Amino acid sequence: MNSGGHGDTISAELEKSCADEPIQLLGTVQAYGFLMVVDLASQHIVQVSAGIVRHWPGLGDPARLVNAALSDWVAGLEASGPPDLAALPTSHCVGLRLRLRIEQTSPADAQQVAAHWECLGHRLGALALLEWLPVAGDIDDAARQSQAFGDFADVVARLRHAESLGEFLDEATQAIQQFSGFDRVMIYRFLPDGCGEVVAEHTSAGYQTKYLGLRFPASDIPSQARALYLTNKLRLLADVEAAMDPLLPPTLPDGAQLDQSHCILRGLSPVHLVYLRNMGVRATMTMSIVCEGTLWGLIACHHHQAMTPPRHIRSGLRQACDLLAEIATMRIAAFLNLESVRRRLALDRLLNHFNQVLLQDGDIPIVLDVWLPHLLRAFDATNLGVQIGSLVYVGGEGRHGSPHQIVDEVRATLDMQERTPDVRMRDDLLTGERPALASLPDAAGMLVAHRYEEEGIFCFVTRREVVQQVHWGGQPAKERVTLPDGRVRLEPRRSFAIWQQQVKGHSDPWSPMDAEGLQSLLRILSEVNKLQVNRKLQETLHWRAHHDHLTGLYNRRAMEDEVARRLEDGQFNTALMLLDLDHFKKVNDTYGHETGDQVLQQLTARLKAVVREFDLLARLGGDEFLLLLQIPHPSAAIALTFAERLHQAVSGPFHINGQELRLGISVGIAIPPGHGRTVSELLRHADLALYQAKALGRSRSVVFELAMASDQLAYYLLERDLNEAVERDQLSLVFQPKVDLNSHKVVGLEALVRWNHPTRGQNSPAAFIPIAEHSDQIIAIDRWVMRSAIAEQARWRTGDMARLPVSINLSTVDILSPNLVVYLTQLLRDYGVPPDALEIEVTESCIMRELAPTQSVLRDLNDNGIATALDDFGTGFSSLSYLRQLPLQCLKIDQSFTHSMLQDPNAETLTEAIVAMGLALKMVIVAEGVETREQMNWLQAHGCHIGQGYFFSPPVPPEDVRHVIDRIEMRLAH
Repeated sequence: MNSGGHGDTISAELEKSCADEPIQLLGTVQAYGFLMVVDLASQHIVQVSAGIVRHWPGLGDPARLVNAALSDWVAGLEASGPPDLAALPTSHCVGLRLRLRIEQTSPADAQQVAAHWECLGHRLGALALLEWLPVAGDIDDAARQSQAFGDFADVVARLRHAESLGEFLDEATQAIQQFSGFDRVMIYRFLPDGCGEVVAEHTSAGYQTKYLGLRFPASDIPSQARALYLTNKLRLLADVEAAMDPLLPPTLPDGAQLDQSHCILRGLSPVHLVYLRNMGVRATMTMSIVCEGTLWGLIACHHHQAMTPPRHIRSGLRQACDLLAEIATMRIAAFLNLESVRRRLALDRLLNHFNQVLLQDGDIPIVLDVWLPHLLRAFDATNLGVQIGSLVYVGGEGRHGSPHQIVDEVRATLDMQERTPDVRMRDDLLTGERPALASLPDAAGMLVAHRYEEEGIFCFVTRREVVQQVHWGGQPAKERVTLPDGRVRLEPRRSFAIWQQQVKGHSDPWSPMDAEGLQSLLRILSEVNKLQVNRKLQETLHWRAHHDHLTGLYNRRAMEDEVARRLEDGQFNTALMLLDLDHFKKVNDTYGHETGDQVLQQLTARLKAVVREFDLLARLGGDEFLLLLQIPHPSAAIALTFAERLHQAVSGPFHINGQELRLGISVGIAIPPGHGRTVSELLRHADLALYQAKALGRSRSVVFELAMASDQLAYYLLERDLNEAVERDQLSLVFQPKVDLNSHKVVGLEALVRWNHPTRGQNSPAAFIPIAEHSDQIIAIDRWVMRSAIAEQARWRTGDMARLPVSINLSTVDILSPNLVVYLTQLLRDYGVPPDALEIEVTESCIMRELAPTQSVLRDLNDNGIATALDDFGTGFSSLSYLRQLPLQCLKIDQSFTHSMLQDPNAETLTEAIVAMGLALKMVIVAEGVETREQMNWLQAHGCHIGQGYFFSPPVPPEDVRHVIDRIEMRLAH
């Protein structure tokens, strides 16, 4: 017979009906012994088996014992009184030194009959169950058992020296058969699909093995039987044909039936008795093999004659067989564990080596191609597939379609299944008319490991179909019988003749070790991929920290560091040239920032074509460039000659988007050591020379002269005016809204300071904050900003405006001031503003100057309920190591990323990486400089939480905040 299944020839409804059948016949005991049920509190007998009258001379009526005191009918309680009975175990029986008081009914036979019984007891709640089993046997049988006990050590030694599982199973069945005297002993193993298979068999002389290698369907040993076999590991049936004795009364005093799960004498269900009769069995002893809490199999002992007195199984043999079963269980578990350990070690070695190669090489697809044969062999698989984010790989045989198509089909198959946290195993993908996976038509089994906490990360292996010729112990088909209550049950099979079935549509089943190995492989691939992504991001961020993202030149920090290093080494064979593009603001205002960026890129290309390899060129920001020109000797003439080459390089027209633009550059030159020995001195003097070049009409070069230093007077005047700005109430605050990109609601404000100079007018922070930091006025300005922002928020809270948190930028000096946290918390208390209404923003440069002290201050702010954010992320060092160490709740992407991400693919990739990194760190992501709807939509699509910029609103005075919020939310709602 051909079949696509595993011998499942009955419906699910009938299988359930079979599982509902009782495995034991409640309220009965086997007739060769008898049972007493004792109430522990009263020490009275509450139930007794009716067959006691056959074993107790002169008793006549078993009802005489019911409700009688136990001590009236049983002796020895003075040694095993109520405390001992109450302490009986609940999971197994133990022997008790009790004696029947036969003299109560038959004095003549009392001593002889009473000696023929042993008592086994266990506890069931408030009851003690006492089972009485015969102990007498004939002389030959006693001699045989005595000889068997003498050989017990040899039996154990034989079992201990078996070198393989198969050899051990054969030795175990032979030893148990010879020791127990049963005609047939089999070891029956449960298979993953619920069926069972006889894996070892031994018989006594005169009988032949006939079940070895045969399978039996799951319905032969239903689920309730397996549950019982886990709790009661030794089960005896003395005579299949003997009638069972009922219990009197049928129920306990509370009306419940007695649970006899742990009784040696319990009666078996008629269905099970018929099953044994059909096999030609008269008596059985069954022992469970339980490995790691799971029913691995059974030791089944069959006899063709009744095992009733004098051939019954007495206590010694019972205990010895129980011990042999325990030894078998331990040895089987040891063999299984040994095989598991061997395979696990081999798989671990393979995966560890694979991991090391991956870490060294780093290219996952290339390494997978090389290692694919080893990995497929380790999992006994034909295909391997991986998806980790954008990384997709599929290898192996019989593939139809691209790797992405295959992975998409596997993912769709997963989506139809219940999402589980670890793995999913299937070995039946070919059970239908067509393959479950069109892209892998030969796949009959699939094992998938998925990391559901990380979307889009999983790997899978597949196996081919294995066609098996399975031999069954009789056809599993059974007769259906309708019971009086309408239920349908399965009658036991009458035939156990060998029946052959071809099982198709399945692969070899997956093991837990396969699942663990695939999870380990996925973990390795995922972690290596993260390392690669982080390494690339770190390299990108490091490059970004030292380079200008628009032009690729060194940025200000990198250039200053390199110049400082050379000056410290005494390398004065240089000239410092500060370059500024003339009238560049008009280009931006007329043609837009995109055209301005293209001009800067073309200018960079022209400058790089002129400078030499050992010269250093940097963009300091905007249209300002810095060139460190290496010259043999400090010479103004050489520097001016080279500067002329720069003018000539820029003089040609710039062709941008069909426009022809002509621009020039102004150059300020400072030459060490005469013009300074430090970076700051040289830059300041080069800037004065540049200012002079612009004052002379632009498009020219000027070398610094000492007389130019007098022009710094204007700087000092501005510094002096700034000292009085706070006292004269010349500072003001404006507020820029922050908008949730999903809900389009305003969720916060950033407070920004402005200086209303009496003669120069409105000044932005970029103009006076550097002066304030240099003159130590920054703390006074910061404190004014903190007080004013909190006071303004307190006024809003007294009105009907939404209570939005306000963020404040603090300088390095104020962050490191000793009383910052105390000052802030006192301000909040004074104005009645809660700490969660305030957020402190710090820049990367602030953090990197004093990492440890800054970390401590930020933690103190958090401890006081004040949130902290990292401002202008990406413009500094942007180290993942420090970012992970800092107690930050928010990451603000610098506006330079937002401006360029839709035009520059590199900037877009880097912005996407920063957003992903912030999300991985569970931080709120705020993008600054949002100026277009396209930028807003891109940020929202990539997971950014909040936007801030002129697209929503410029910074506005406090009295306009309410109106601006309403306008933003109304505009974005449409």
